[in-house]
Amino acid sequence: MPPAIQIGSWSIAAVPAEWEVVPDCGLRRTGANVFPSTVIVTEEVLPGGMTLERYVTNSIEIMRRLLPEPSIKGPDGFSFPDVDQAQRLEIAYQSKDERSVVQRQIYALAAGQVGIVTFTTVAEDVSNVSGAFRTIGGSLRFGQADSAKPR
Repeated sequence: MPPAIQIGSWSIAAVPAEWEVVPDCGLRRTGANVFPSTVIVTEEVLPGGMTLERYVTNSIEIMRRLLPEPSIKGPDGFSFPDVDQAQRLEIAYQSKDERSVVQRQIYALAAGQVGIVTFTTVAEDVSNVSGAFRTIGGSLRFGQADSAKPR
């Protein structure tokens, strides 16, 4: 198995066939005539005095302002390896080109850092990418960056 891909404090150990690494960002599905489904990882320092629950609530408020009539399920507690706490959201909305977009977001808290992983595809491709999403999600780890590297 190839070495894990490191993006900030995120480690991705599995990249399925027909997926490519997007440097400093995550993964993207490739291929002819397919929606470019993505797995995007980001992170930031949890603001002082803020809980993960409040951070997720703030994120939901931003989504409600930016997305056209989003349907948001959650947040729900989520089990994620080697983190202090995790929350999960499911989001659905119509894109500008009238496609039904679906996302799953996982917010992970470790050592004062919030890591967010966002799985995105269109509704008609969910069955085509769900196996790849499970493979990628099962290989993700947060909070294991090389401490010598700047964040």
